[in-house]
Amino acid sequence: MRHFDIKTPELDSTRLMFKELESDKRSTKIDLGIGIYRDEKGEAPVFKAVKKAETILLKNEISKSYKTPAGNSEYCNNILELVLGKDIISERSSKIGAIQIPGAGSGLRIAGELIKNKLKNKVISIPDPTWGQQIFMFKKSGLKIIKHSYYDNTNNFLNFEDMILDLKKLKSGDALLLHGCCHNPTGADLNKDQWEEVAIICKDNGIVPFIDLVYQGLGKGINEDVLGIRTLVKIVPEIIITISSSKTFGVYRDRCGLIAVITDSNTVNSEALETMLSEIARELYFHPPDHAAEIINILLNDSILKHDWLSEISRMQKRIVSLREKFSKSLQNKLKTDYFSFLNVQNGMFSLLPISEKGIITLRKENGIYLMPDGRINIASLPENKINYIASKICSLKEFKNRKT
Repeated sequence: MRHFDIKTPELDSTRLMFKELESDKRSTKIDLGIGIYRDEKGEAPVFKAVKKAETILLKNEISKSYKTPAGNSEYCNNILELVLGKDIISERSSKIGAIQIPGAGSGLRIAGELIKNKLKNKVISIPDPTWGQQIFMFKKSGLKIIKHSYYDNTNNFLNFEDMILDLKKLKSGDALLLHGCCHNPTGADLNKDQWEEVAIICKDNGIVPFIDLVYQGLGKGINEDVLGIRTLVKIVPEIIITISSSKTFGVYRDRCGLIAVITDSNTVNSEALETMLSEIARELYFHPPDHAAEIINILLNDSILKHDWLSEISRMQKRIVSLREKFSKSLQNKLKTDYFSFLNVQNGMFSLLPISEKGIITLRKENGIYLMPDGRINIASLPENKINYIASKICSLKEFKNRKT
């Protein structure tokens, strides 16, 4: 008998795509699947401001001792102010509990455990579609997952009317997953008025929103990307929010983020909320890594470095918008239709291309163009000098022949 005599598991379509990408030896292959920002040279750059802050940290750091399981509290304060703004922090600070976490994935799992332990229904409603890792983590937490309408795949736009109809069916004690900005995988976001409408439904019906914020700054701007979140927080009494610093500060591999709970309960304070979150985190890991958190503190506390970082992320945001416009224009010119104009009204790194599974495999096998299996494309990884080539290969697929609209 061997305890680990297990069969090789079958890979799902996403993991299979990554495996094929890794084993593809063609120098011409193009990775438009992995969710990272790439510059003009195809590299995932280190922010210059982050590098300068890291140099300061390495010079001044005197200890590698543990912090508490709650991690770096200064980092949490800095990031919450960046997301929620000073007014909300001032108004609700005694009712906000936050801990640092090792990236967005752990935040999803902690949130899942929190919803299972504290919300009576152990149910979360997720957008259809949404990022697959969210579903994976919620299932691992033992939650019941239901879906609400979000995106019209036929017409390529946010289906807000049907979304609202579905949200009104949720019960008090249900949780609701919302993407803070730059929806993954569609790039279709709620506007400020729509955020307010969702917030009112949550307040009136006792629904607890869980906001997953990963791309602040890469949609419309650092402040513009969180206006919806701030609107919701001002209306809804209880919220869960997880924030990743991977994209916003380019610290992907250093794993840094936070999870926070906001309430209006008279009997609860920040310390109790932080303790609750820390106890859940201890079941999954003991301490989050501190390196990126300290770098971000140095950056945000230094007016010059903060200005430089804001300039860098603004240039990235503008470049993504430019890539969207060029890609959309190329596709439309080749098809001689405005079918792909929807790309111009979406935000952030991702969009969902209406390509069949067969078409995606054709692009992969014949041209070395790798999209996610659901058709998600990472706009931020488009090589500018190959946009026309990629567009031509997409438009040459059989499913786009003779398309008029």
